[in-house]
Amino acid sequence: VTLRDVHFSYDGKAEVIKGVSMDIKPGQTVALVGPSGGGKSTLASLICRFFDVQGGSVSIGGADVRAIPKEELMDTVAFVFQNSKLLKGTILDNVRLGRPDATEEEVLAALKTAQCMDIIEKFPEGIHTVIGSKGVYLSGGEQQRIAIARAIVNEPKLLLLDEPAAGMNPNETAELMETIRFVRDHFGMTILLIEHDMKLVSGICERLTVLNFGQVLCTGPTQDVL
Repeated sequence: VTLRDVHFSYDGKAEVIKGVSMDIKPGQTVALVGPSGGGKSTLASLICRFFDVQGGSVSIGGADVRAIPKEELMDTVAFVFQNSKLLKGTILDNVRLGRPDATEEEVLAALKTAQCMDIIEKFPEGIHTVIGSKGVYLSGGEQQRIAIARAIVNEPKLLLLDEPAAGMNPNETAELMETIRFVRDHFGMTILLIEHDMKLVSGICERLTVLNFGQVLCTGPTQDVL
């Protein structure tokens, strides 16, 4: 992923991204950190092409995202936002939202990689359990882990996580960070993790980029930035 002199404004007047450049090499796990309102989520939206840059460029695999067909881009980039919502339906159906033609074996493999087997095994019906009904409810951390399974079942090249631990208690946060670490070690995909707490992600990211007021304040190896 390459960003070159990216500019963006929601209203055409006040820029919220002001000349950001950064490089993420294939297979790297990188965190984009900084305070709320600094432009992190906007930058993620530009990478996913929810919005288009108004200056500069965003490229994935050497191709400008504006030149990549939407379907291909959605196969290339998967995202998990804070408080990801699951639909009322089976766990299988929820994971298949990421790839409708996935077999049960492929769904189970994604759930295993996302460390969801403890969730599956506590229900008699396993992946066929309907969540959100008959008293079957998942914690925020459990929902986020299933959301990660949904994101990786399509084997994307880039996994983008936007403050996935927002609102979680310390135990849930620790479990989620372990899941991200496991995905990093066993899947080999490029991961961009957006988080306001740099210490939270410092243990799983090799590089940090600090963003505030829409500008890069510093970037480099994690320990150097810390």
